[in-house]
Amino acid sequence: MMLPLPKQFDANEIFIIVSTILSWPLMFKLPRYISAVIITIIWTFNVFLALLADITISVKPNDFYMTIDHNTHELFDILLHFITYPTLPYFVVNFYHRKKPKGIKLLIYLILWSGVAIALEWISVKFHVFTYMGWKLYLSFFTYFIVFSLNIWLSNFIEKKNPIKRTSLVDSIKSPSK
Repeated sequence: MMLPLPKQFDANEIFIIVSTILSWPLMFKLPRYISAVIITIIWTFNVFLALLADITISVKPNDFYMTIDHNTHELFDILLHFITYPTLPYFVVNFYHRKKPKGIKLLIYLILWSGVAIALEWISVKFHVFTYMGWKLYLSFFTYFIVFSLNIWLSNFIEKKNPIKRTSLVDSIKSPSK
């Protein structure tokens, strides 16, 4: 089944395209601190969470919000769920693994990233990516805090089961094996 194109190409589609164009090069340009296994699982987990939210709290009887222009799905919903949305949790997990803050530093880290997430969501609401019908922005803060906490826990769990071996081409040239 082919998903339809938007009936009207407007601000929300432009926002999704621009967000994707800005976030994807950053993912490849900035240093990576996590393995491909963690990236794949975290990405899939967040696609699942986005779709779960849309089929539980954005439809009747809850009907707290709608994405894009309506309650039915179109091509840009797929782009939003599978390509654009998972980039933020990727950055949260990736930069967490740089220094792995603990205790109060981890709490501050999660609060800051949750703040970034609701700021981005607020902008996306202004571009009509989301239309709230009972949902409040402050609820998103708590949601993102929980989602980012779960992502960090999951990435630590994966790393423990599948540790990354950090080597580089430079290291292998400096100390060749005998």
